[in-house]
Order: sequence, then structure tokens, then C-alpha cells
Amino acid sequence: MPHAFRSSLVNLHHINFQDFSNSLSPEEAPQPSAELLASVARSGILHPPILREQGRTTMEIVSGRRRLMAAAEARDSVSTICLVLPADTPRAEALAINLEDTILRGNITVVEQAIFFEKILEHLEENEAAQRFLPALGLEPHRHHLHSLLQLLGLEDHLLTALHEGRLHDGVARELLALNFTDRLSLYEVMEMLSLSVSNQKKITVISRELAARNQTSIMALLSQPEVREILDPKETNIPQKTARLMQWLTEQRFPRLGEAEEEFRTFVATLKLPGGITLNHSPSFEQDQVQLAIPFANREALHRAWPLIATALKPE
Repeated sequence: MPHAFRSSLVNLHHINFQDFSNSLSPEEAPQPSAELLASVARSGILHPPILREQGRTTMEIVSGRRRLMAAAEARDSVSTICLVLPADTPRAEALAINLEDTILRGNITVVEQAIFFEKILEHLEENEAAQRFLPALGLEPHRHHLHSLLQLLGLEDHLLTALHEGRLHDGVARELLALNFTDRLSLYEVMEMLSLSVSNQKKITVISRELAARNQTSIMALLSQPEVREILDPKETNIPQKTARLMQWLTEQRFPRLGEAEEEFRTFVATLKLPGGITLNHSPSFEQDQVQLAIPFANREALHRAWPLIATALKPE
């Protein structure tokens, strides 16, 4: 059944910006982006925010907080057109409208979904909430999906914000939830420091858990080892270099024989005294004895001149 909206020119001073009852953001006051500020300054609000009457002269925000904040900051006018719900609109319906509006935005996060269900369950039973709203999120209407989302709210605030902003993968976030507080924060600190990709987030989580269990220690102790600090601390080393070195160290700790093979190969390469720019590479994980020698040439003509010597050297004896 359509909601009883009315379109109204609303004085921004009558909006209760301190009320976050309907907000699905983990941040209490998410700031408008520079792009949104510029757009509102140029053209005003193109997609009307939705408000709910709160009293005789005040209104609460159902959706569109950033747009309203941008209007308050970027426009000379103190009023803007909004869609207004009557005061007797049930809280559950206001939340449902905000969910619908957020879905239409096209990139609803798992954190927003989790916050929505946390709030809607104050007004609806689990079965009704699951049946009514999970399909709108592309999920089967089973309560375990609902519980899986709610579990994410057990993350610390800065991890929850990172998940909301896409800096932490949701699968990795669920893995972190299985860790104790100190291990979780120690592991995420490294992820954040190195701005790790999703694949590396997954890799460091799996290897760290495995090594900690194998050595009967904690992940915090593992990542506090001098070898790790020597990789992470130097300011002169850039982030990609630190990431590559840390991943290599973790892999060597996970597969000691592979680490020994790497060291033996580096020693072998050193004995060859290869000229600058020439590299020798082994097969992945030393699965084969085969090696590849890479020789750079300035251009095709340089290769053409050198090729007779190379071809001679490559002839079978």
C-alpha cells in the first residue's frame, strides 16, 4: 500500500539532525562528498529527501541526510523540497522506506543491511522481517541470512566503518570475528597499514591463523616478531614492497621447505653474477626444475645483432 507522502517546502532549521533513529550508516553524521556539495550548490537537491513529522515544528530524517547536510552547507536558501510522512507513520515503515531508498541507490553495503535488521527487529518478529525484506536484498528469506548479517555488528567501530567503506572484505570480516579481540585488531592493523587487496586480506588471515595454531601462539605475537617489524617499520620502503616482503615471509614460515628452496636458489643466482637487468626465475613453488632466463634488449635490432651468438649457445651439443 503506498505511503501517505506529501511534498512540502521544509525549513532546514525544523529538521532534527541529531535524530538517527532511521539511519543505516555506522557513522552518526556521515559527511557529504565534495561532489555532492558541488552538485547541490549548482542545482539544488534533485532527489527529495524523506522526512517524518516528529512534533508540531520538528521533523526527523528518514532518508537523504547527506543531501540535507549539503543543502544546509552549500545553498543560500534555508528551505528545500522534501517528501514528508505523517507523525503516525510506524517506525517500521519509516525504516522500510529508508531501506528501499538505499537499495535504489545501487550499492547498499552489508553494514547498512545489518543495521537495518538490528533496528527493524525492535518492531517486527524475525520471521516477518526475513520474509519481507531479505528477498529485496537478493537473499533467500531464511533467518540464518539475517543472523549472519547481524553478527557483523560485533566488529569494533573502526572495522565496521572499514567494511562499510569497502576497505575490508565481508568474508574477511567474518573470519576476523572468529578471532579474539587482540588477534583481530593486530591482524587488521597490518591490513590497514598496507592497504591490502581482498586476495591478500584473505591470504594473510588464513596463513596467520594457521601459523599461530601450529606454533601454539597468538596472531598478535606472530605479527610482533622482529622479522615482521623489520618488514613493516622502515619508512624508506614503500607499501607494495612491504606487502611483497611480508607475504613472502609468511609463505616461507608456512612452507619451510619452500623457504629453504628460495634461499638455495638465491645463492645459485648470486654465483652466476648476472649482468644488470638480466633475471633468472624458477617455476612456481619449484614444481619443476625448469628455469627461465630473461634478457632485456633496447630494441629488436639489438636482439637481431645478438641472436647469432644466442642461437649458437642454444644448439644441443
